[in-house]
Amino acid sequence: MPTQIEAGKVRDGTYVMIDGEPCEVRNVSKSSPGKHGSAKAKIKAKEIFGGKNKHVTKPVDSMMMSPDVEKKIGQIVSKEGNIGQVMDMDTYETEEMELPEDLSVSEGQEIEYKKIEDRRLVLGVRD
Repeated sequence: MPTQIEAGKVRDGTYVMIDGEPCEVRNVSKSSPGKHGSAKAKIKAKEIFGGKNKHVTKPVDSMMMSPDVEKKIGQIVSKEGNIGQVMDMDTYETEEMELPEDLSVSEGQEIEYKKIEDRRLVLGVRD
């Protein structure tokens, strides 16, 4: 379940939703309050799935959504092209997910991946 976080409490490495996409915060700078306004937080982030850079400026007391991010381990059950059928090592459920083009993995190997909302991002082969 996504949670809310104040823009002023966002730190580097935090995950936030920007324009409906989960992003990892890369840099946060805050401006002090002025004569006619409140303090602002400038947030620079990178999309987790698309890799595009995102920038947003918000009052420090405004709320942002923070997605649930789980780091998981799975085993490749079968592989066809860049689609792999992966078994979660905790729940033993199998799911299909897209494997990166540069990932050299075969059936039986374990991989690390992130589960973010309803999407999966393969990080690499587990050592």
